[in-house]
Amino acid sequence: MFDVLLLDDEKEMLVGLEKILSSRNNLKVTALMEPQKALNLLEKNKYDLIITDLKMNEFSGIDILKKAKLNNPNANVIIISGYGTIEASVEAIQLGAFDFIEKPFTSKKLFQCIDKALESLIQSENTVEDVDPIIADSGIVYKSQQMKDVIEILKKIAPQKMNVLIIGESGTGKELIARIIHKLSNRDGNPFVPVNCGALPENLFESELFGHERGAFTGAVKTKPGLLEFANLGTFFFDEIGDMSQQLQIKLLRMLEDRRIRRVGGQKEIDIDVRIIAATNKDLEKEVENGNFREDLFYRLNNIQIHIPPLRERVEDIMPLLEHNLRILCDKENKQVKTFSNDAKDLLKSYQWPGNVRELQNMIGRAFYLSTSNIIQKEDLPKYILKDELPISNNILSLQYNDAKEKTITEFETEYLSYHLKKNKGNISKTAIECGLDRRSLHRLIAKYNIIYKE
Repeated sequence: MFDVLLLDDEKEMLVGLEKILSSRNNLKVTALMEPQKALNLLEKNKYDLIITDLKMNEFSGIDILKKAKLNNPNANVIIISGYGTIEASVEAIQLGAFDFIEKPFTSKKLFQCIDKALESLIQSENTVEDVDPIIADSGIVYKSQQMKDVIEILKKIAPQKMNVLIIGESGTGKELIARIIHKLSNRDGNPFVPVNCGALPENLFESELFGHERGAFTGAVKTKPGLLEFANLGTFFFDEIGDMSQQLQIKLLRMLEDRRIRRVGGQKEIDIDVRIIAATNKDLEKEVENGNFREDLFYRLNNIQIHIPPLRERVEDIMPLLEHNLRILCDKENKQVKTFSNDAKDLLKSYQWPGNVRELQNMIGRAFYLSTSNIIQKEDLPKYILKDELPISNNILSLQYNDAKEKTITEFETEYLSYHLKKNKGNISKTAIECGLDRRSLHRLIAKYNIIYKE
């Protein structure tokens, strides 16, 4: 049961809204006309949801919002107004309102907004903040059970000496996971050395990895220790190890077996103590079958395997990632807090994110700098994301023809009438004339779709 505080200083509107909300068994509604009484109650009680009108004689909905957030930062506040302006909605969102609804609206739209607010509340209650300061400070952001399971595995394997193989698509954060393992291990304080196996040509890679002696090749004017030596007593991270050449695979295998290396052009073997973490976006077992990756090296690396699911398979992480990265940008640029409109959020949650977290971060940067308002609208998003939006929603496409037709007509009539009622400020006579309807037919349609308006 959720406690809801409903506030509107117009009796007819308050009674209508209370009746609509009371039809839900999971809502316990306290309805008030006096803003001062509401402020007094907010000091004594914690409400899960507050729904308030914006313009009232005694206090404004913004005053109620400020008080609600002061006493209970987790409370969700929905502000309703027949005087909707961009400035008012921006101010409300900046102060922490969950949503801003303009009259006229339908009971369906109101419940959609309420359901989203309650879902957000449930998710925040179910999200356990990681008490491990290393994980909390690592920059990893997650809510999904899949990532919670990954973090639990990291905590178990980090203190061990075993090699780790991280599997995941590009952009899922494999290096971040590797760094967390290093931080949680007893090697923290010693070097963490990352190298991308596809970034350097083979002749340079060998020298960078194992080092070289003076005169080993043209240009080798002095002895240079390799990265593996530098990583001694620490952790070495091979990113995209599936791109490593066969020749280097042989040398890496020898190092893993003997725990010794030999510099290019050198005779002396050097003992090293390095933990190896490797990552790939390839199916290494298939690469082994196809002869592209050594089977013996695969088993040496695959002491423990961690799979990082793509972002499209952990939708619960999308909103926390969006909010976290947007907040970082606002702090960095010393700008007012920005947020995404609900339409933009819905679109971003349904997008497939083929580039995963890296793509999401790049998209946020673009939207942040190009948006002219503190609320990032759907139109501020890249065109390739907007292209994913179907002109007909997926839930309608999944219906049988007659059901889909009826639902489409319902949505059209609701939006059409709401638009004209808003345009005419709730005046029935003007709206009826503009729509080519008589007053009786218009009243019938308003009642049919339970459109809430202010005349």
